[in-house]
Amino acid sequence: MKLNVHRFGSGYPSVLLLHGLSSAGPVWWQIADALEASGHTAVAPDLRGHGESAHPNEYSLDAYTRDVLETCPGPWDLIVGHSLGGVVAVRAASMNPDFATAYLLIDPAITFDRATAEEVLTSIVADVSNPSSVDALLAEHPHWRRKDAERKRASLLATSVEVIARTFDDNRDWSLGSQLASIAPPVHILGAGEDPLYTAEDFAVHQTGAAALTFEQVPETGHSVHRDAPETVIRRALSMVGTGDGP
Repeated sequence: MKLNVHRFGSGYPSVLLLHGLSSAGPVWWQIADALEASGHTAVAPDLRGHGESAHPNEYSLDAYTRDVLETCPGPWDLIVGHSLGGVVAVRAASMNPDFATAYLLIDPAITFDRATAEEVLTSIVADVSNPSSVDALLAEHPHWRRKDAERKRASLLATSVEVIARTFDDNRDWSLGSQLASIAPPVHILGAGEDPLYTAEDFAVHQTGAAALTFEQVPETGHSVHRDAPETVIRRALSMVGTGDGP
């Protein structure tokens, strides 16, 4: 399935930005603007069922990944993936080892069990069913910019409860640690400072035999590290793009 894509910059696309569940390509505005200002061109697709992309019947991880590989085949200098987008990046690297030169993953859901899934599902369904106002989002997330709240609300309005529910129904427990550890290019993970999906304990397990895998926990951030601490994400992205080197 061909995805709707958002382009930032006029040069040859070098960076692919993959959003998380219930978001859309435009939420990457701060990261994309910084990349463009530094001479890089970024592409941010709306994953299936999100933003302006079509709403098909299947929402397995493989379906999400096939869409990205078909619409945005690369090769890319850098992939930046948040949450579900980080999982799709790992699956894409497994399917195509030449997909990218480097990966920056933001609090990715590498290991997901039913208990975590039920908790996350309840939270996201509530957000999609009754999206908070821009002012309420800003009050809840004091580090966000107004445009962050505006674009997050817009992405929630464009996502249906059915898409969220099907994503969880079509994917049972998963553990992609071995696939993560087997990625040959550099992979740097930014973990949330509070209630992270990807923890230091996860990294301790996954880094065994994975010399290219590095990790840092970003203080005073929630799951959306790219909104709470965009400067950190921008700094890491710029240090990796086009070089294949870690931070």
